[in-house]
Amino acid sequence: MKGGERPHLFLDARKAADFGIGRYVTGLLRALARAGEFDLTALVRPGAEAALPRGVRAIRSDAPNYSLSELVAVRRAFARSGATLLHAPHYVVPLLPPPATVVTIHDLIHLTRPEHDTFLRRAYARRMLRRAVKAAGKVLTVSAAVARELEALFPGAADKTVVVPNGVDERFFEPVGTEELARFTAGRHLGPQWLLFLGNDKPHKNLDGLLAAFALLAASGTAPVKLVLAGGAPGRREDRAGKVAALGLAGLVVDAGVVPDEEVRLLVGGASALVLPSFDEGFGIPVLEAQALGTPVVCSNRGGLPEAAGEAAILVDPASIEELSSAMARILSDEPLRARLAAAGRIRARAFTWDAAAARTAAVYREVLERDWRGSTGG
Repeated sequence: MKGGERPHLFLDARKAADFGIGRYVTGLLRALARAGEFDLTALVRPGAEAALPRGVRAIRSDAPNYSLSELVAVRRAFARSGATLLHAPHYVVPLLPPPATVVTIHDLIHLTRPEHDTFLRRAYARRMLRRAVKAAGKVLTVSAAVARELEALFPGAADKTVVVPNGVDERFFEPVGTEELARFTAGRHLGPQWLLFLGNDKPHKNLDGLLAAFALLAASGTAPVKLVLAGGAPGRREDRAGKVAALGLAGLVVDAGVVPDEEVRLLVGGASALVLPSFDEGFGIPVLEAQALGTPVVCSNRGGLPEAAGEAAILVDPASIEELSSAMARILSDEPLRARLAAAGRIRARAFTWDAAAARTAAVYREVLERDWRGSTGG
């Protein structure tokens, strides 16, 4: 880079509205914009410009996901931007990526979970991941668990991989006040206390296991509590309702569907506990959001979740319905345990900020740019 010039970063932010990766894209961009080290351009879906922080230039693309046309469209947008560095925040890397390319791999669920066990799905994911690893100057993973999986499947990733954990947005450190919570819950049929599942309802999230465990909890005569499901796809609401009815849980389960972002903090802050029994997660941002608010957490002991939760959560085997049900019963009945987890969670969450994630990511950007500059000058 020439002296005095700020390096120019192009980040593919078309998934900014997605639940998990969207948190990553927006959290990282806001922190990078605050730091002011880079000129920033983001590729977004038309109409999604408002999701970008001030100071980030937007380029629009409506190319469909997971298509040949998106590989061309992203490369053209990068060329138009005049940027020197490309960050693909998932494994879709455009055609002819520049030497200064950074890729983030959040998980390998498309290769490891049985619901993706079809020839075409596996073949596409494996090909795109292999391309991403080969093209990238550095590969970021959000947990050491994902790094281990990636290096086992693609040994060429071993010398390129850097673990940069996700952060938690500062707004989740603002306690939910009594009056604020009362206004939110009015007319929502949440009851005096609820357990919260936050995330999409894809098979790896283990919603079926959670419902079965909650049915055991309800049958045990534990103090009245509801289970709130937040984030499930609208098109699968009828299927979820059928499962709830079959377990005799009608009236005890509130299906909130996709929740507006501004309501997530209130749902989490008012919950008796967050319950996330996934069979696999690359990281688990909702765990940190709950901990920041002082909401106790029950989560799976698999994937990246133990790295996010640390010792400030009850970790369970997601395949054990009895263990999951018992953990929920404990967290509802043991007030000293709840207080200990709430206090430990707040401390734990403070270790994960987007500013820290952005600083570590920026160090990777600098390394990749320096290597590219030396290569282009024969240094």
